[in-house]
Amino acid sequence: MKTYGRRQFLKGAAAAAVVGAVSPAAASTSDPGPPEAERPTFVVPDLDPAHDGLRVAQLSDLHVGPRTPPERIRAAIDEANGFRPDLVVLTGDYLSRARSGVGLMRELLGGLEAPTVAVLGNHDHWVDPAGAVTSLSRLGYAVLQNQNTTLRLRGAPFTVIGVGDLVTRNADVGRAVKGARAGSRLAIAHGPRTAELLSGFDKPLLCLSGHTHGGQVNIPGLTWLFLQAVLHEPYDRGLFRVGKVQLYVNRGVGNSAVRIRVNSPPEVTLATLRSGAAA
Repeated sequence: MKTYGRRQFLKGAAAAAVVGAVSPAAASTSDPGPPEAERPTFVVPDLDPAHDGLRVAQLSDLHVGPRTPPERIRAAIDEANGFRPDLVVLTGDYLSRARSGVGLMRELLGGLEAPTVAVLGNHDHWVDPAGAVTSLSRLGYAVLQNQNTTLRLRGAPFTVIGVGDLVTRNADVGRAVKGARAGSRLAIAHGPRTAELLSGFDKPLLCLSGHTHGGQVNIPGLTWLFLQAVLHEPYDRGLFRVGKVQLYVNRGVGNSAVRIRVNSPPEVTLATLRSGAAA
């Protein structure tokens, strides 16, 4: 059985304190409904003309298990397929706390129709990283662990750089970018602060991440303190610029620590890439 340390205890305690500040009516709403579609557009320097308008669906933090309704997970899969994307990226935390989630991954996460590339998150490493990789691979999804891969999309090469999880000290940006093609490329990582490491290369890059759940229980002031003091995470949701890196933080699909979401609905992202010069 997995034993959780002081860090995980503090995360749960802080989340519970935030929930305690929510009104009873808000706290009683345990299911915010199906994921909301977010449709950001990114100008990506050096993008191959063939990839102008490329559609990338992102799913993050699915957290299979008792805290996340399976219907929400399947709705997220259907939403991603409904985008008719050229590529799907999965940015970690498929598991929650129990190894039984490995089997649930195979039951719930299948069916993505576009080429799909994934990285692991901190919960995956805490619970069963090998099992998570096996489940994703059996579903036909490529898992990158500080690696990059080049796919042929719209008739031209497109590179995905997958960085390991930062929280569990599995991130190795140098290894992940080694040999990555110039031109059309995208980075994916579970932890948003990975963008700070990527910015050290001083090259324009788009990075899609997750991890924060947008706060999950998003109470002005309190949630900011939780993210800063417990997660040490300054990037909560949406778009940020970190040096030359464009960072997008997905709010995620599932729940962790607590079963509710407040002011942070689950999200499925459709990122549209456009060619152009760096801003």
